[in-house]
Amino acid sequence: MKIVEIFDSIDGEGIRTGQPATFIRLAGCNLRCSYCDTVYSLFGEDTPCEYTEMNVDEVIAKVNRNYRRVTLTGGEPLIHSESEELVSRLADMECEVNIETNGAVDTDSFFHKIKRKDKLFFTIDYKLPSSGMSDKMLWNNFLNLRPRDVIKFVCGSDEDIRLMIDIVKKLKDVYSDMPHIFIGAVYGMIEAEKLVDIILSEPALSDARFQVQLHKIIWDPDERGV
Repeated sequence: MKIVEIFDSIDGEGIRTGQPATFIRLAGCNLRCSYCDTVYSLFGEDTPCEYTEMNVDEVIAKVNRNYRRVTLTGGEPLIHSESEELVSRLADMECEVNIETNGAVDTDSFFHKIKRKDKLFFTIDYKLPSSGMSDKMLWNNFLNLRPRDVIKFVCGSDEDIRLMIDIVKKLKDVYSDMPHIFIGAVYGMIEAEKLVDIILSEPALSDARFQVQLHKIIWDPDERGV
């Protein structure tokens, strides 16, 4: 596996915000979002991606057994064929695995290959127009989620906000029990207060949660390994 970094920290966002976890960051991504904050994990950029080739055993040896929480991220972890084995073995170790995925790789086929589904949840990022990647979203990825899974919206413009509300309304027509909805701001592009006002005033977002990137508040926003 092409590993950019493995480190222990607190989860900076999502349903495990503030909880200790081991982060496994894989190299490479099939998208190029305009506001990407992990360009160092991509291939084909001005700065070459630095990674270490590791097998699954070597990766697992780095996982903190005290936490038994793992966040698999990137880049895009689902473009790696070894991710299935890694997640399956972590689940067998009773680790709870959060897969942060970008919405442009099929999650359903991956999910059905994992036996211990109770130890896995997805945090799936719906790419809004300011990302430049909204046309890459696979709608089926957002129709097959469980109540424990997360859909994340990162807003950077009024257009993003309008589409986000439209998407949530469509999902409410599909689900009897919604996945978690988290809403955040593209760092430095939109005021957090504005998004909070939208959440408070829009009925479709009454169960959504606003989030900040906690790791960018505690540490320098460009700090790695946190």
